[in-house]
Amino acid sequence: MRAIVHSIHSQVIETIFGLTPRPEGILSLDSHLDVSLGGDSSVYPRELRLFAERTGVHAALCGVTGGIPAAGGTSVRRRRPSEVIVAIPERMLVRHASDIEQKLPPALRVRDVQESVSSVADFLRTTIGLEVYPSPPNSLTDLVPRMEGAGKWILDVDVDYMREMQDECYTQIRNTAAGVLQSMASVVQLIEDSTPPVVTISEVRVSAIRDASSNFSRFIGALRDAGYEIEERGVYGSDAEVLRGISVCKEFYRTVSRRLAIDHMDALMRGELAAFEREESAAAGEFFRRRGYAV
Repeated sequence: MRAIVHSIHSQVIETIFGLTPRPEGILSLDSHLDVSLGGDSSVYPRELRLFAERTGVHAALCGVTGGIPAAGGTSVRRRRPSEVIVAIPERMLVRHASDIEQKLPPALRVRDVQESVSSVADFLRTTIGLEVYPSPPNSLTDLVPRMEGAGKWILDVDVDYMREMQDECYTQIRNTAAGVLQSMASVVQLIEDSTPPVVTISEVRVSAIRDASSNFSRFIGALRDAGYEIEERGVYGSDAEVLRGISVCKEFYRTVSRRLAIDHMDALMRGELAAFEREESAAAGEFFRRRGYAV
């Protein structure tokens, strides 16, 4: 059994895509849904694309094991996509649904919180095949029967899912009450009970990986005790490098992409993307050049 450590979440796609045989199911533990759809990462400089793709990892996971189009545009028969479950704290799911509501035209917004959450969950299930599992409050151990049997499920752990990791991850969840985030002990128990053949781990700071006394090192120690061999793939040289990449991508989204999306909302709702994409691409060139990146 292997536990593979990456710096950022989008790096797990290559690992999962390269698994033989492809997994029948993927359980991802995360405090974010990471399901942005239709984003064009080509507007970002090549060295920032992995950072930009962090926000769409779960959407990508739903198709990564179902086959890929053949070269030259000729379609090939696709395998049935893997089952993908995202376990996310319920309060973070509510926050995500609220963020989506705020981006919609007023006439399309749902006022009831539970109705809004249900709408988001239904959309993810019917549109991209993603199942949302609110945990907490639901127990992770209830997912063990889903992962048992053939042993072809893998576990994907974004460390910001665990409350003990908030000082050791790149996107911290702050100002949360007790019980909002999942405990490291519960995640370790899930691994011990389900024994997935591969565990991918991401979003942990380099400083925590290298610190033998960190909570992350305790987590890795528990996995070793459970029989896992630890690998590192694509771990960056420093936290400063990762934090700069994340910061620049967030700034571009907040000041360029989001503003343009609001300006073009009516057209985007009709599926008319050309004007938005043209303006975004033009704005990206100037934005990234100002920050020292070649597009």
